[in-house]
Amino acid sequence: MNIDEVVVRACREPTLLDALTRICVWESERVVAQAMNGSRNGQDGAGWDTCFRLCLSKVMDEYASEEAVI
Repeated sequence: MNIDEVVVRACREPTLLDALTRICVWESERVVAQAMNGSRNGQDGAGWDTCFRLCLSKVMDEYASEEAVI
């Protein structure tokens, strides 16, 4: 599942807190899988590649846009 798919799925949760929790669990699992596959460096060479800020921002933006539609 890519980030866009998981953002849509997360925003189906009943609250913003639940949506943010779902994206954090997904990102954590993704990073653990990356580490278990032996990847030593992220794209910028700074260790495992995490993007919690991006994930959280995408969920918050999507969640806000869906609330505006309702």
